[in-house]
Amino acid sequence: MNGRIVTAPFTGTYTESANCTGTARFTPLGFSPLNFHFVVVNAGKEILLLETDTNTVVGGYMQQ
Repeated sequence: MNGRIVTAPFTGTYTESANCTGTARFTPLGFSPLNFHFVVVNAGKEILLLETDTNTVVGGYMQQ
C-alpha cells in the first residue's frame, strides 16, 4: 500500500464463471473492501486480478 508491503488478515468472497472469469471482494482487517475482476489461467495455477474500485489502479496475480 503506497509502496509498502502490508499484511493483514482478511475475509472475502468470490464468484467464478464456467469461462474462468469472476469477481472477488476482499476486506482486510481495518480497511475498506476491495473489489476485483479476475481470470484463472495456466490450468488453474494462476489468477490475474484487476481492482475495479473508483480511483484505483491496482493489478496483480496470484500463483500456486
